[in-house]
Amino acid sequence: MKPLLILLSGLLLSAGFAESKVEHRAASDTYTAPEVNVSFPADIGSFRKNEVSRSYNPMIGTKIRYSDPEGFCADVYIYSLPDGKKEISPAALKKHYDELKQAILALSSQGLSLKNVTLSGEKTENRSGLQVYSANFQLVWSDGKTQESSLTLFAYKGQIIKLRVSSAKENANLFADAIIKLFPKI
Repeated sequence: MKPLLILLSGLLLSAGFAESKVEHRAASDTYTAPEVNVSFPADIGSFRKNEVSRSYNPMIGTKIRYSDPEGFCADVYIYSLPDGKKEISPAALKKHYDELKQAILALSSQGLSLKNVTLSGEKTENRSGLQVYSANFQLVWSDGKTQESSLTLFAYKGQIIKLRVSSAKENANLFADAIIKLFPKI
């Protein structure tokens, strides 16, 4: 009886793995995010797309990772807020932005090799009908090296679009501008 149970368990397990969907994309391919029906090109400025991971849990959503030859990265996250509403109110978007900003500022207190994080600038603007929040941070590591990091956030078709870029400020701004332009006015 035990060997039969083991065999049946193995068959059920392998059937479950056969049904799971995994997307593999070449870096040179454009990726169209089904949640927002927006296509992300393989190259944006000095950044090249090198990873797309998609979770079918809408609160985890999709991450599209880009990197540049110097090792800096730019990530695009597409996800839902926990309430799962089709529309994200301006107040909910602002609250989420403030929470993310505070989480970034608190990184140095989490025992990492990050010595200090300061807000070096932020702005709110309307771009192509999108309310866009952005913040720039200066990170100081325990070895004294500094790094620029940015957060850009907006809502589109009931999804949060979050950009996190670690790069020179100019490159981060160019990347964010190029991503925002991908989203058609609704």
